[in-house]
Amino acid sequence: MIKAKNLYFKYEDDFVLKNISLEIKEGSFAAIIGANGSGKTTLAKHFNALLMPAKGEVLVDGIITKKDELNARKKVGFVFQNFEDQLVYSVVEEDIAFGLENLDLNNQDIKKNVYEILKELNISHLAKRNVNTLSMGQKQLVALAGVLAMKPKCIVFDEPTTNLDEKNKKSIMGIIRGLNKKYSMTIILITNVLNDLKYADNVIVLKNGNIIFSDKKSKLRNKILKEARLYD
Repeated sequence: MIKAKNLYFKYEDDFVLKNISLEIKEGSFAAIIGANGSGKTTLAKHFNALLMPAKGEVLVDGIITKKDELNARKKVGFVFQNFEDQLVYSVVEEDIAFGLENLDLNNQDIKKNVYEILKELNISHLAKRNVNTLSMGQKQLVALAGVLAMKPKCIVFDEPTTNLDEKNKKSIMGIIRGLNKKYSMTIILITNVLNDLKYADNVIVLKNGNIIFSDKKSKLRNKILKEARLYD
């Protein structure tokens, strides 16, 4: 579903991604892992055309992001690490509806989609709540609901457990895994938490903007994790 071919990207004069080539198949659960500053989030932002390659290209469902960023972006949702920044409106159901309104759907279809997503994530009771009164875990679910309402084929989660307590970490990872298993949704998990790898099928390891491993999780060895400064 997602392919990168000889991807390079730089901030000012420094390349932070170097000759990245990879393929993430539709319906798979892939984890991209690396130490802080390794280029994980920068790479992931190329998958929904938030960033564009300096050299090389990224394809989403056959769409070259440089040529059609709008349609590429519709295919890939993104839940940011700072998910509170994704909450636009103060009332939960209005916030979830925001993206759908931009698709020019009629009010009836918007309400139906919002209702279905609230029910799916078991947060119907939050529909009328002010987002500022929610817990961190609830806010993250609302941010996820807003992405799911757009019906993407793939969702990128950027370090989704960082700001959560243990209970909410387990809950959000269970939901993410369920999206993959129940709906065959492609999941890309950006993380530097080794324990999160248990949910993934495939692992991509980054170091200094380079891929040093890309294969099935079962083939990942401690030697690679040590090289990536993820394992003592």
